[in-house]
Amino acid sequence: MQHQQVEERLDVLTRTGHKTGVSKPRGDVHRDGDYHRAVHVWIFAESTQELLLQRRASCKDSWPDLWDISSAGHISAGDSSLTTARRELEEELGITLPKDAFEWIFVFLQDVLNDGKFINNEFNDVYLVTTLDPIPLEAFTLQVRMSKMFSNLTYWISLRNIIHYVYSIMGLAFMETEVSAVKYISYEEYKRLLAKEDSDYVPFDVNGQYGKLFDIIEKRYKENTVARSFTLQKQISRYAPISLSTEVVIFIFICFWFLCCINLYLYLV
Repeated sequence: MQHQQVEERLDVLTRTGHKTGVSKPRGDVHRDGDYHRAVHVWIFAESTQELLLQRRASCKDSWPDLWDISSAGHISAGDSSLTTARRELEEELGITLPKDAFEWIFVFLQDVLNDGKFINNEFNDVYLVTTLDPIPLEAFTLQVRMSKMFSNLTYWISLRNIIHYVYSIMGLAFMETEVSAVKYISYEEYKRLLAKEDSDYVPFDVNGQYGKLFDIIEKRYKENTVARSFTLQKQISRYAPISLSTEVVIFIFICFWFLCCINLYLYLV
């Protein structure tokens, strides 16, 4: 009997984001406009003030070839939000991070009618992963899969294995990437591009709910700058000259003089 690929099932939610107890195939959820959950994971490098973006592959059914969130994906029926966030980052970019690296910052309700193809009523748990320095781009291995003509034989492999894989099966034509590229961009520049609705980027309303992401980053950076400055001031003050009152100076001098007298007496005796 031919193996049939099982379509991912999603929990159907109410308009307020609560589970209904019903799950449906992903395609049916999008067809019927059911509310469901997903995760958005943003990687932010503090030292350079940059966000990591991924470029969606041309085979994607929504926003093909556009620059998008660092990593994102649906929360499968029965799965938790954090588990999904970690899994998507590992599957799409090839990096594994501990749970405490993922900071949940807010929920974003997205309601999009994507070119009439499907209705996306989605509650997105937005996570921020903050690193001190940018993760080197060469550290990422991007997600690749077989095309739809081989949908019953779906595989996920890293870019480092593509060449060996292609040579072994001699079928370059049916390889499709889920993520075609990654890059870093200044969060301020990215916000500006979204505000002007640049056609190379998946649209997000920076003046609406999604503006929280940029507000949080900006506020935190300023707070961190102040905190670092305060810490530095404390360190400097530990080595700064100490100012003593006149009374204290006189007292110290008298004590020193008295000790000298005692030492002289003991020497003479």
